Amino acid sequence: MTTTPATLDILTQIALFEPGCDPSYSPLMENLKYFIQLTYLLPTAILHFRILWILIWKHRSIYLKQSFYVLFLMSCIACFILVVQDILFARVFQYFPQFCEPLSEFVKKHPIFPAIYYPLQQHLHCAQPIIQILLTVNRMSCVLIPWKYSQIWKNSMKYAIFLVIFSPFLFIWNVIISPKVPVFTFGGFYIGYNRVVVWATMTLFMLILRVITIIITGVCTFITVLRLTQMSKRLVSSERTLCIASFLISSCFLGTAAAESLFAFQVVRTSSSISYFLLPISWDILNVGTPIVMVLASSQLRKDVFGIVKRSRSNSRVEEGTIVTGF
Repeated sequence: MTTTPATLDILTQIALFEPGCDPSYSPLMENLKYFIQLTYLLPTAILHFRILWILIWKHRSIYLKQSFYVLFLMSCIACFILVVQDILFARVFQYFPQFCEPLSEFVKKHPIFPAIYYPLQQHLHCAQPIIQILLTVNRMSCVLIPWKYSQIWKNSMKYAIFLVIFSPFLFIWNVIISPKVPVFTFGGFYIGYNRVVVWATMTLFMLILRVITIIITGVCTFITVLRLTQMSKRLVSSERTLCIASFLISSCFLGTAAAESLFAFQVVRTSSSISYFLLPISWDILNVGTPIVMVLASSQLRKDVFGIVKRSRSNSRVEEGTIVTGF
């Protein structure tokens, strides 16, 4: 298939100024960029793994009784996989110019790798805003109809999980059917795709999805806050922190939507533009911020994750609306 700018993703178009590995970049400086980013990516991966172990294994009987934490578990899984992908592959491809040639040749000669890696990455990026919509709707329903909340979400959770797993395919179908190629930029490369269906750009799809997420979460958060002001202090205290956490995580999507809008509505004219860095940085803020916000918001999760206090039977109780939380 002939590669033309019309068939490439916008991010790929931006990087076409580099026909191959650029030897002019200093390996030492580029490697340093990787290790600087590793200082926050690696602790984030460890934190995600610890949270997953708490939710899935150690205290699953406590947390997974709550629909909010089931949704949060899916968010953690998505963030964890994306962070691990960045550590092991994406940032290595980008910031190790001394290995650019052999790594790019590996990608070309083993198409099964990018055929799995890139669609999975895009699937998870699509799943994240869908999960966030469900989280904010979950919080809103908890304060609007607390007497029906648990039963409604118990009955509908299988549909929510189905939505998170399969709805991203509505956005990434063109990624799946299109050839995946190494795109060279900044002394390294990333994996892009040659669009089979020209109009179906992933950048535009993601921007639309994130804007919808911001609108829905904004409306749900407003309704939730309004309802909280009318509730008793005990209920407000028990719901306040998870609502704040959901709102803060939602705010992280503002950055990704802003960064994606740059690529959806303009083509950067130089491969060294600062605009290129905004999108991965915005993803980092989302993936790093999600576990930090929840650990700070939930005192019980914080204690379990860091082993501050050994859980006893008395504080293992799950209330009707949520696990008791607090700063």
